[in-house]
Amino acid sequence: MRTDKNIPDLLAKAMTGALTGEERRLLDDWRERDEDNARLCDEVLSPEFMERKCREAAEVDVARGYARVVEKYRRRRFVRRLRRWSAVAAGILLPVAVVLLWPEGREWETARETPVATVIKPGGVKAELVLADGSVRRLRKEDRDSLLAVEEGSIRLREESVSYEGRQAPAEARHNTLRVPRGGEYAVTLSDGTEVRLNSESELRYPVAFGDGERRVYLKGEGYFCVARDEARPFLVEAGGAAVRVLGTSFNLSAYADEGRVAATLVEGSVRFAAGGRSVVLSPGEQGVLTADGRVETREVDTVLCTAWMRGVFAFRQERLEDIMRTVSRWYDVEVFWENPSLKEVTFSGRMRRYDDFSRVVEILEMTGNVRFDIRGSAIFIRGK
Repeated sequence: MRTDKNIPDLLAKAMTGALTGEERRLLDDWRERDEDNARLCDEVLSPEFMERKCREAAEVDVARGYARVVEKYRRRRFVRRLRRWSAVAAGILLPVAVVLLWPEGREWETARETPVATVIKPGGVKAELVLADGSVRRLRKEDRDSLLAVEEGSIRLREESVSYEGRQAPAEARHNTLRVPRGGEYAVTLSDGTEVRLNSESELRYPVAFGDGERRVYLKGEGYFCVARDEARPFLVEAGGAAVRVLGTSFNLSAYADEGRVAATLVEGSVRFAAGGRSVVLSPGEQGVLTADGRVETREVDTVLCTAWMRGVFAFRQERLEDIMRTVSRWYDVEVFWENPSLKEVTFSGRMRRYDDFSRVVEILEMTGNVRFDIRGSAIFIRGK
């Protein structure tokens, strides 16, 4: 018996108290295998989760929903599981919720008959480098290892990143800008050794070489920073009206203009998050947020979710569909249109591989039973079912 293949069955039985002694042992063994398993098990079996899913079940036509899913996925092996669970009051919503929360790398074999929107591919490595003299160099994954001479030293161009060599700071700071378009990602190693990875539709402006004072850079969009420690020269990131000040640490900073907030998530070390005359010192696992109305808040967060994009994953926990599609559309470079604005408030929890075709994203989101995606070129029309 391959336990991983049967975990959705075991979780569904655990929800209704129908586990045998042997099944309980198998579920416990799987739960204790690693922290992700334990976190998933605890969330799915929590009273709050089951109460919420039962409430959702009461708001839909279970029989029609079950028939629709069986028809759509009749060639999948997990349909046999859905049939066995159909007698449960929330028979369609609970198993599907288990599927949506399933950790990356633990999916069933699928045989989708007709992929949707196969022309919409995931993003990839691409950017443009704006030099201090205003010239622009396009960067692609196909770029091979080469050197670009600049006044302060040289810039090494690699397949997925650029790095700065030579640390002679000029009397007047000269800045470069790394721009990553929609559907792109790229990385840069600054002259002090600090590494920054930029997400889609992001921009980082920085000195070609840092001087003796503080190291200051400017971010638009989202970036993950691994700051080289230098107590004599604090590192400062300015983004969307907020600033993050560090000595040496790793953190994620998101400052997209269309999200109306700035969020700094600390992974390790310590940072000071400041905005509007107020500042807070963050500890690992905390997030500092500058809200749309100018407030500064501190929240405890799951850093795994906040940095999932670094590992090639979309990860969401009770996120609004509007926020999800804003993130997804940047990566796939698509435009989203809503037939009914109320659909923006539909919530979703789950993980999706970032490098899958858009058809896989559509497939998973439509499994919520609440929305349908109509694809017309690069335009995505979202409708209720």
